Amino acid sequence: MSRLKEDFLWGGALSNVQAEGAYLEDGKGLNVYDTLEVVPEPGIAPMFCDTAVATDHYHHYKEDIDYMAEMGFKAYRFSVVWSRIHPMGDDEKPNEAGLAYYEDMVDYLLEKGIEPVVSLVHFDMPDHLAKAYNGFLNKKVIDFYEKHVESVVERLKGKVKYYITYNEINLAPYHPSLVAGVHKPDDMSQEELFAQLTVNVEVAHAKAVETIKRIDPQAQVGGMLGHAPFYPLTCKSEDIIAADFKNKMHNYLPFDIMTSGELPEYFLNFMKQRDISIDFNEEERRIVKSASLKLDYLAFSYYRSNVQSSFEDIEDLTELENAILFDNRGIKNPHYQANEWGWQIDSEGLRYSLVDFYHRYHKPLFIVENGIGIDEKLVNGKVYDDERISYYQKHITSIKRAVLHDGVDLMGYLAWSPIDFLSSHKEIRKRYGFVYVNRDFEDLLDLKRYPKKSFYWYQKVIQTQGEDLENQVDY
Repeated sequence: MSRLKEDFLWGGALSNVQAEGAYLEDGKGLNVYDTLEVVPEPGIAPMFCDTAVATDHYHHYKEDIDYMAEMGFKAYRFSVVWSRIHPMGDDEKPNEAGLAYYEDMVDYLLEKGIEPVVSLVHFDMPDHLAKAYNGFLNKKVIDFYEKHVESVVERLKGKVKYYITYNEINLAPYHPSLVAGVHKPDDMSQEELFAQLTVNVEVAHAKAVETIKRIDPQAQVGGMLGHAPFYPLTCKSEDIIAADFKNKMHNYLPFDIMTSGELPEYFLNFMKQRDISIDFNEEERRIVKSASLKLDYLAFSYYRSNVQSSFEDIEDLTELENAILFDNRGIKNPHYQANEWGWQIDSEGLRYSLVDFYHRYHKPLFIVENGIGIDEKLVNGKVYDDERISYYQKHITSIKRAVLHDGVDLMGYLAWSPIDFLSSHKEIRKRYGFVYVNRDFEDLLDLKRYPKKSFYWYQKVIQTQGEDLENQVDY
């Protein structure tokens, strides 16, 4: 094969909870992103926004999809906001206005020839479930989630071919309030929370797989994680062991469970060494095993790689592993440059990740997020984002190497993102889109959409099936 297959899913991805705004319109309830207490990332001064308007995708979604169609998107990943479907989370019936909104969106995508890829939870757990039940740490919330999935799939069956059960599921123990609606109980260690929450979100994933396959057997279902490979900082064996442990616990564990239907030996040993006992009953084990046999593909986001070193001053092995697991030293790789927020750019790390996952799991892979956040300004109606084009040139070159040289089965590539919106830290200064949305930190301005230079570049990339990556476009 000398070029990517004709049915390769070129496109983009968006988190609706970060873009929609309209945060209490048409029956929507508050969610954990609406109420998130933001913490600045290291880097330039933040410009935090609330979610009342965001970039107003709720009222502009047809215009935004028109831009995607103009770029030539084959697929578009978006998320159905849980609190727009079930405002409180434990509601008896779904909110009809919410279901109708996403069905209209799916219908419009199909009319434009774009395949919908639907994420079923993406930083949008109803705030009530977080405050009243402590999110996915409570098994009742898994059942509420199953009911949410059922409502969505019943409404969209026959129209949506691709589902993603849980956005960046591996980040739940690291950012529990946003990713899982959880606050650590005072009587629970961080390691115990890691173990129990990992199992609980895997059960939620498995129940979603079972529900989707029961309602719409033709739909394809994927598990998804936020992937960042950890390289050893040095060639010292201590650093190699540290990176191996971090990769297993951070990057492999969710997929190992999803694909085998069992808890891996290294995870069982992790709990044994810490005398951790988890609540994981026989029925849940059966569901996790059953779902593993029905999983169609593995999806992941990729933005950067990381480095990991050991801790020379810690002798106790269990204490050392705990320090590695929750390491927040932010060690930098001396070989790579970074954006304004310190996210290091490592395009061949994406190739490495694709080869690594494919050889480990032998399942089709799907890159459902990849992009760069840039602090940029609109000047005379234009944004010359050559830095973004350079980022994508390198990463798309790397995926072509993984597919055409290394033999990886890759379904598609979804860039992050079609339009500007708030980052996961509610940051408007950090822009990802191919289309600039005209709003500022405090002033909403007119919210008008302006294609950036990268818009026309990506249009050319899709038209040529990834063959023409040159930064030569009329703008």
